[in-house]
Amino acid sequence: SQQHGMGIPSISIMLHELIKLLHHAKCRDVTIIRIGTSGGLGIEAGSVVITDTALDSSLRPRFEQVVLDDVVVRSTELDRGLAEELLACSKDIPDFPTLIGHTMCTYDFYEGQGRLDGALCSFSSEKKLEYLRRAYDAGVRNIEMESTAFAALCRLCGLRGESSLSASS
Repeated sequence: SQQHGMGIPSISIMLHELIKLLHHAKCRDVTIIRIGTSGGLGIEAGSVVITDTALDSSLRPRFEQVVLDDVVVRSTELDRGLAEELLACSKDIPDFPTLIGHTMCTYDFYEGQGRLDGALCSFSSEKKLEYLRRAYDAGVRNIEMESTAFAALCRLCGLRGESSLSASS
């Protein structure tokens, strides 16, 4: 069990340290399950979204990172078999709404997630709703700030990974 703070930098540091530790401990066939919170999109509050693919704020299945002065793009698909296993486990728990869906990862809690209540707001309520509809139509069921880095690092390092997030309304 390991904690990380909010956002991509925090989870990235934790995962690098954890993956190095697993390597030095000679661990094999590792599965990493991330549990956290998120904002739901068109789903019942309290639902658990099991992420199949993490999307960036432009609704693309990718994690973009600058390494030295090169832009590196990595895939953000997670282990579909593991997602199905977790969904099957959830069926044994009554009144525990669980689904598989895309998770959108943003770099910001306020404007990046379309919130109107931050210190700054550079868009209208109508523009926000249009964006969220496009996200929903693309399969996004929740929004948070770590999933693209999590998915990319797990995939790149050959680890079975899954992100299961409880969604608020």
